[in-house]
Amino acid sequence: MVLAVASIDFGTTYSGWAYSFTHEYEKDPIDIKAKHWNADQFISNKAPTCVLIHSDGKTVDSFGYRAENKYEELAQKNEHKTWYYFKHFKMKLFNNLDLRKQTMLEDATGKQLPALTVIAAFIKFLKDDLMEVLKDRVTGGFTSSDVNWVLTVPAIWNERAKQFMRMAAREAGIETGHLSIALEPEAASIFCRHSKLRKSDLSTDADISTFPPGTQYIVCDAGGGTVDITVHEVTGEKALKEVDKASGGAWGGTQVDAEFEKLMDTIAGCALIQRLKEEYMDDYMDLKRTFEVKKRDLKTSSSIVLRIPSIINELVSEMTGCSLQDQIQKSVFKNKISRNRDKLTIDLDVIESLFGVTIRSITEHLSSLLSKHIHIAYIVMVGGFSESTLLQQRVKDACPGKHVIIPAEAGLAVLKGAVMFGHNKRCIISRIARYTYGISAYAPFDESIHPASRLWVDKDNTKWAKNTFSKHIELGQQIPIDQSANSCIYDSIAVTSYIHIFASHVKSPVFADDKGNFLIGEFRLRTTDESGKMSQFKVDMYFGGTEIQVKAVLLSNGKETEVTVDLPD
Repeated sequence: MVLAVASIDFGTTYSGWAYSFTHEYEKDPIDIKAKHWNADQFISNKAPTCVLIHSDGKTVDSFGYRAENKYEELAQKNEHKTWYYFKHFKMKLFNNLDLRKQTMLEDATGKQLPALTVIAAFIKFLKDDLMEVLKDRVTGGFTSSDVNWVLTVPAIWNERAKQFMRMAAREAGIETGHLSIALEPEAASIFCRHSKLRKSDLSTDADISTFPPGTQYIVCDAGGGTVDITVHEVTGEKALKEVDKASGGAWGGTQVDAEFEKLMDTIAGCALIQRLKEEYMDDYMDLKRTFEVKKRDLKTSSSIVLRIPSIINELVSEMTGCSLQDQIQKSVFKNKISRNRDKLTIDLDVIESLFGVTIRSITEHLSSLLSKHIHIAYIVMVGGFSESTLLQQRVKDACPGKHVIIPAEAGLAVLKGAVMFGHNKRCIISRIARYTYGISAYAPFDESIHPASRLWVDKDNTKWAKNTFSKHIELGQQIPIDQSANSCIYDSIAVTSYIHIFASHVKSPVFADDKGNFLIGEFRLRTTDESGKMSQFKVDMYFGGTEIQVKAVLLSNGKETEVTVDLPD
């Protein structure tokens, strides 16, 4: 019996966990507990997505704020170079079509470990941390199999990345039968639909928990790495369906950080940031942390004051022969930026320009989506980057006449919504396929379609076309939950059939190896019955969930095989 549901929100910049017991959910679905992380001067509901691993490449020392502080202490003593420190590693999974079990990640100093090792260690740390809390609340023993676990992923991730997360979760000790994947904008939407939310100052008063069936709205989940945008429609009491396939891009808050680093190199007139990373990691981390605080809440004053490490002026003098102030005066920012001892005063328009490309990508995409769905009147902004007052205002400016709804705790909507999804997956009744899906198969040879190079003749002189794309579902198709997308019957060519599952960017690929197709998984199926005779088999694919489920049935005896799709080695 499952006693609780727990979510692990794996964010690019911040992560955390939350949970609720089954009996508590039945009384009050929004009674969800989130971890409070100690960040020295304040308490946070999420911690930085960073993990510090010992030199053996296996043992996790710490996570989040503790990892940051420990690594900074090691760097101050120049003892950090044998340790592995990973931060912002989630983006390695974004749009990586060659993601495999041996894909490597680089740490802060360029050392490598397998991505699976790092992400599994990250998940295990959060799982174990949560289990300690749950054990304290339950008498009589408590194990991880008493919990249904939910991992969050961006909706715009491809299937390989989602499968990679499932593999990492298994490595972390989460049983497959107790694991679900929640799409981040869906989780946020579910949470907002179930609760009357406090709003931010720039939010309208509209409340999506009261929307009647038929109401459609856009969910803009702006995180640290990616921005996930989707369209949902209210279908009934707290139930939703996806109206348009998830879209978005790498337009998160970390892109602003990258622009800030470029700005620092520009005013220094040298490769300042790289030098800081290589030799003064503690000062680099301090600079990044200071900018993060300023970035989140830009006031209406004409400038911001940013404290910088003293080593920066020394490095600039050493690398250029000039002081930082002299370099600033030589730059295009001479009238916009000034230095006074350990502080930089930067005009607000310069800081806002760092957001320019990122915010423009978001607002242009929202405008394009609204032109396609002209009847939509509501935009819900969630995710940590949505807490930026500048982003909030730019979205309102770009979408005149639309109600922009911004929960006061936009960064927690995904974390808590994932718990609610774990309790009731039927709150999403259908989704839109982001790709065309099918399997590699033999098909009757057709000279009008298949070139001679694809011809294969069996022992009975039957002509087959090799490696054709047998389509189960088409890009853009709406897929109901708990129903087979499309049943296909196949002839057995060998005693054992290796079923290769492909996704495609085009609607009707002819061959599995056509351009635009990519392998997302594979499994093995024995095609003989009790008599040893080869049988036809039927393959069903279930795409209504957040991951692909495959069921194969031998037609001669009705034997079913449910398959967990794994990444190839």
